[in-house]
Amino acid sequence: MFKFALKNMAIKKVQIILVVLSIIVSAGVAILAYNVASQIDDGITNNASYYSVIVGPAGSNTDLAMNSIYFTGNPMETIPYSYIDTLKQDNTINRVIPLSIGGGTYKNQYKVVGAGADLFLTKKFESGGAFNDNNDCEVVLGYAVAQRNKIKVGDEIQVGHGNDAHSNKLKVVGILTQTYSTYDNIVFTQVKTLWHLHEHEGEEHHSHNVYAFLISTKSLTGASDLAKRLNNTVITDEHGENYTIQAIEPTGIVRAVLDDLGDTKYITLVLCAIILAMNILVISIITLLNMYNSKKEISLMRLIGISMNRINLLYIIQNSIIGLVSTILAFGASRLCLFLMSDYVQDMGVVLNYGKIYALEFVILIGVFLISVLPTIICTYSMARKDSLAE
Repeated sequence: MFKFALKNMAIKKVQIILVVLSIIVSAGVAILAYNVASQIDDGITNNASYYSVIVGPAGSNTDLAMNSIYFTGNPMETIPYSYIDTLKQDNTINRVIPLSIGGGTYKNQYKVVGAGADLFLTKKFESGGAFNDNNDCEVVLGYAVAQRNKIKVGDEIQVGHGNDAHSNKLKVVGILTQTYSTYDNIVFTQVKTLWHLHEHEGEEHHSHNVYAFLISTKSLTGASDLAKRLNNTVITDEHGENYTIQAIEPTGIVRAVLDDLGDTKYITLVLCAIILAMNILVISIITLLNMYNSKKEISLMRLIGISMNRINLLYIIQNSIIGLVSTILAFGASRLCLFLMSDYVQDMGVVLNYGKIYALEFVILIGVFLISVLPTIICTYSMARKDSLAE
């Protein structure tokens, strides 16, 4: 019966191709949309949870959160590095990590971020370890930077500030484990190393500034009080220049961003549901046409003594094969799309992991498979009831 089903499928290539394409598109789009939305949610939430408060230049609190946690964009404003001494004296603060995001790049592709070594206390290393804040010209590489460029601990890389002809050779002291976040695509170095790059650009007056301070407080209550106390404060640097700072709680900002993404995710899932509904309609119509065109074929099989139940089984096996192959191809297509999309969405702070699978994806695939087989079962058993020679 199985071999006969395969031969019957070979005769009806056009109809089968239409069904397969319909299933691949509908199931592939549905699980791709769900996977991407879920990974973005996970990535944004996980990264934001590391810090209680972020202090930076006054402006957009969303920009401050996204730039500081996910290293998106190149911030224009800075605040004095010397302010770290004031923050460290606050007894509600557990740890302060300076962050400098300038125009430094490696191969004009990977952003160079200046940070304190404490940034890596919550990170794991594939090899090596964190750099020493008292040194300079050392770097810690994100996993993807090291893998794509075949770099290992002990190697030297050359980085520059924007399109500046000046560049520094920096020694690799550590490579982070893969996190499937923006950290995978960043080159981290000491803040003072980025200062040197800025000084090459003639920015000596402002070179000892940073973009933000990432703060871990001793309690959640302390975080809220600290943010309120520091927000909109005016500080003065050693040159007598005033700076207005803002202090934010990143989890609250990220939650607002996720709420906006939630609306987008809802719209996407509704569109996927519409596509699935269209898929049911297309498969049902094609199945009905196939069954209508197969009346002569069924009559011949009945004349040679094949029972209607066996004929039912033949068509169920046939559509089960089509449904199974189609859902497998749909899953494969979604993984390929995730792989191709990963580089394009890294600026959002999340590197898509095409190996990440959510349980609901299997539910969607099983549902699509059942949808692809159900019209055949209904049609064949409807015909069997009308056939007095069903047995």
